[in-house]
Amino acid sequence: MLAVVPPAGALPLKDVPEVGVDTGRFKLPIGCTISMAGLPFFYLPVDVDVQGVAPVQLGPGQEFWLTQGSGSITFPSWLTALAPLLGLSKADAKITDLSIGASTSTPESINIAKDRPFEVKDIKIDAGKPLKVGLPLSGTFDVGPFKAAPSGATTLKFDRALAEVDLRSDAGFSLPIKADCKPSAGNALLKIAIGGPAGQPPAKIKDAPLNFAEPETNQLIGIINAPYACTLGGEPMDIGVAVGGHIPLTVKRGGTFSFTESSGALTVPAATVNKLIAKGHTKIAGRVTTLNLRVEGGTPAVQNVAAAGIDIPETTLVRDRKIVVSLPAGGTLTAGPFTPDAGAKSVAVLLGEAAASFTFDDGTPATGTCAAPSPKVYLVENPVT
Repeated sequence: MLAVVPPAGALPLKDVPEVGVDTGRFKLPIGCTISMAGLPFFYLPVDVDVQGVAPVQLGPGQEFWLTQGSGSITFPSWLTALAPLLGLSKADAKITDLSIGASTSTPESINIAKDRPFEVKDIKIDAGKPLKVGLPLSGTFDVGPFKAAPSGATTLKFDRALAEVDLRSDAGFSLPIKADCKPSAGNALLKIAIGGPAGQPPAKIKDAPLNFAEPETNQLIGIINAPYACTLGGEPMDIGVAVGGHIPLTVKRGGTFSFTESSGALTVPAATVNKLIAKGHTKIAGRVTTLNLRVEGGTPAVQNVAAAGIDIPETTLVRDRKIVVSLPAGGTLTAGPFTPDAGAKSVAVLLGEAAASFTFDDGTPATGTCAAPSPKVYLVENPVT
């Protein structure tokens, strides 16, 4: 891959997934009913931190997975502040239910801990500090296979977690508790549209980059690299347009939300590079003039985040090597604010049309235009609360 390390603010090229891949990390507020000796004692608001990889589009009936999954549940500091009173210093945890759902799919939910619970031993309890129970202890997990519906869309979501936690003291005293955790606000991880021809091969993505910092509560940090079918100088060309940023997972009725620290990247696949070389070109440069975000259930209906123009730096074409460049080369993009329509239950933001002007090594100009991806590519769908 031909790539230059981007300046601060640009999308890190090493983190851009392949075209057609969605990578993300989510921190969802959930609520846990804490039980002792089989009796519910209190309700505890906590966070679940989940990351994983999925396709950006699905075909009718296509099998798919959420891959490279990992996560954690963080219990608040006030809970561990009680530890010294009881002499508690360590905890063992067993996750017997970690259910990830995929609406409209078959099945609609999978408990990946059903047959092999996640067990974590000797978690150190630091009084007055949050207690984080990570899963799995090492490696990652895959969730699937799901089978997509014939049409429409599926939403991957967190459904439930059930943890058995044994709080232990050095003196041998133990306090077993059970935490039954369910969503308390928006629980959607990502929405995937279904369309195109049937009979597509299973979508089980491996080795995608996952280098996201821990999000804020109720926030997604992710990168989607969407496939675009474009026309360049009158000829068909395939490219990928990646969008990354920090995105809230819910929006208040009457409120707004925006993408922050957002930026993008252009991927020119090797096959497209070879087409350009075959036409006698050795270098390419350009300027993106349109990158529309389309909004369902909110306003504005369309926002062009490239209205001011985004330069594509001059890049040498090398046979059989894809090109990945940051958009913009430095700084960030403005996306939003988006406002829910009156009565809307959710607001979805999708990738729309794109356009750019290009100049080749000999000064030959060309205009590239791209229809919105089909099936749709969703960046986020936020419930209105």
